[in-house]
Amino acid sequence: MAAASVASALLAVTRKNPVHSMLWVLTLFLHVAGIFLLLGAEFLAAVQVIVYAGAILIFYIFVVMLLDLPDEEARPRFGKHWPLAAAVGLCFAALAWLVRAGTGVAPAATRLAAEGPPRGGLSAIGMALFGPFALPFEMASLLLLAAIVGAVVLARRRAAGP
Repeated sequence: MAAASVASALLAVTRKNPVHSMLWVLTLFLHVAGIFLLLGAEFLAAVQVIVYAGAILIFYIFVVMLLDLPDEEARPRFGKHWPLAAAVGLCFAALAWLVRAGTGVAPAATRLAAEGPPRGGLSAIGMALFGPFALPFEMASLLLLAAIVGAVVLARRRAAGP
């Protein structure tokens, strides 16, 4: 599942057609939901499919179609900055590997047996969202609202013309 997630993320970034990229993002979301299922967090898997694959991805497709990007396929995908982006990605991958190697993360099955019920349960998520993380949760929703308004403003400017 992790390898398929990484592959679909790379395909989503490298496709020239924005709709094809969104379809690869859909496969990414479904694979992440599968990883949640393997970890025993059924609620998070359901939220991943319903919220992200169902609502957020449809929103992205709506914005892509609203902006009407016909010249997007004609231009080079990454331009001159792809070596820098690849180097940054490799640095993040190395950092993640070093952190995992330094903490000695146990396999999921061993951790679940030792800790009891999974941390992705409904009560744990509710306490996290509406406990100490209520303010960041609300700030993320305001950020998404600002993105929607920005997309509509950009689309209206383009439709009106210079």
